[in-house]
Amino acid sequence: MKGSFVYTLFQEEPVETFADGHVFINAPDLVGADQDPRAGYWHCDIAHDDRLAWSEKVYALFGLPAGTPVMRDWAVARYTESSKTALERVRMYALSRKLGFILDAAIRPEGGGNRWIRVLAVPILAKRSGRLVGLHGLKRPL
Repeated sequence: MKGSFVYTLFQEEPVETFADGHVFINAPDLVGADQDPRAGYWHCDIAHDDRLAWSEKVYALFGLPAGTPVMRDWAVARYTESSKTALERVRMYALSRKLGFILDAAIRPEGGGNRWIRVLAVPILAKRSGRLVGLHGLKRPL
């Protein structure tokens, strides 16, 4: 879909950066990322202790005020047990093969209740080494 996050990724990079189907981009700027009315964008800096960056909509999905510092362990603990297991399995598989993934998962936002979300993740690889340095993607309510 023209104008979407994934379309933008592929339109802004020269063709040669997509060797072997991997996406080579810099860490994204999330300031203007809330153009999709339902999606919130996120980034996990794997190269630096799994640091998370979230757009305002992801904070809202998890029931937190925007800008609240969030560690990955805290975020993963918000997933229901079965969704947490699925997330960790698909994430480990994707990281080991430098792949992206899509997962539907149930979370327990701050303040209670359950909410279903769709998680889309794409790998970010270092341009020179090809080493996986991050995951970036979107989370949206289902």
